[in-house]
Order: sequence, then structure tokens, then C-alpha cells
Amino acid sequence: MTTSNINQHDNAVVDESRGNRRRPNEERLDAVFEVLADARRRRIIRILRTQDGDTIPVPALAQALASREPGESEPDQLTISLRHVHLPKLDATGVVEYTAERAQVRYVGPSLVERLLDQV
Repeated sequence: MTTSNINQHDNAVVDESRGNRRRPNEERLDAVFEVLADARRRRIIRILRTQDGDTIPVPALAQALASREPGESEPDQLTISLRHVHLPKLDATGVVEYTAERAQVRYVGPSLVERLLDQV
């Protein structure tokens, strides 16, 4: 086995559910696709992209999101959904920086997210 094969082997991880090997980059790509698969999260990212890297309070994000949601969406309910579901998931994948204690969020989107969003 060559050194490059050893390095590739060391960087691979076993996906227990499928029984195959996956590299960390593939896992990151899967996580980004999972995040972008949700229409509400795509709307959240699009709103945050307009902030030019500035932080925004979660209630203000909820208000902006309410005006873009299909149907009737209450900002208070959206705030709960943002804090408990969407922002932690976006933060975990590195798309946003979310500080729950201060209820602030900032877009830090990787270039992959930018390229994918521009396509949809």
C-alpha cells in the first residue's frame, strides 16, 4: 500500500448505516445538502445574505421571514422554530454563527453554499 493509500484510508470513516467508507469532505457535503433541502432554511440564508455579515437579532429575522413565508406565519412561532430547529442546524454546518444566549445570528456561508443557492 502506498503512502497516499494509507492517508486516504486514515481519512475515511465507516458509515455504519450503509456499511461503506466515507471521507469527511463527503460528510460535509451531505450536511450542506441536508441543510439546503429545507425551503425555510434557504429563505433564512437568503435573508441573512442581505445583512453583509452583520449580526441580526433572531426576532428581527423571524419578522423578515414571516413576510416571505407562504401562507400565514406568526413571527413569534417562527422565532421558536428558528431558535430550536433551524439556526442550530445551520450553525452546526458552518453556514451561520448563532449565539443562543444573545439571540443573534450572522451569515458566514461557505462558498459551496453560495454556489448552490445561486443555482436554485
